[in-house]
Amino acid sequence: MKKDAEKKLILAAIEGMKNAFTGTNKPGDMRFGAAVLTKRGNIYSSGQYYSDTYSLTLHAEQAALVHAAAHGEYEIAAIAITGNEPCGDTKSDIDNSIYPCHMCKQLLWESYLRSKLNTEIILADEKGKVLERLKLLDIMSHTWPRGK
Repeated sequence: MKKDAEKKLILAAIEGMKNAFTGTNKPGDMRFGAAVLTKRGNIYSSGQYYSDTYSLTLHAEQAALVHAAAHGEYEIAAIAITGNEPCGDTKSDIDNSIYPCHMCKQLLWESYLRSKLNTEIILADEKGKVLERLKLLDIMSHTWPRGK
């Protein structure tokens, strides 16, 4: 991915994080954001959407995928994910990476099964610093359904 496209994608994820609905929307609430880059070159972003039932909460990755789908785009070339708090033990930047949960990886996997695009996953901090770059197929094991 070109550097300018990566920068736009990360900035869109940060914007999604800022717009996340946390339930209380207090400034100090934990927020997550994600943005997807489609095969057509468009970017769609969102933050998480909190639900009082918890089970209906949408993760930022899920919401960004839905945002792209709402515009008729289903082929995801890359996704950037960010959050406003460290998710590791802060020994290093990689320890602070915000990995997609298994539900979000499952949605990315199903997208891969349809598009055959090995989605690039960019993990960034809230200031836009890239913490880690991954490829979907490198982090998937024991998939359902099995790879085709």
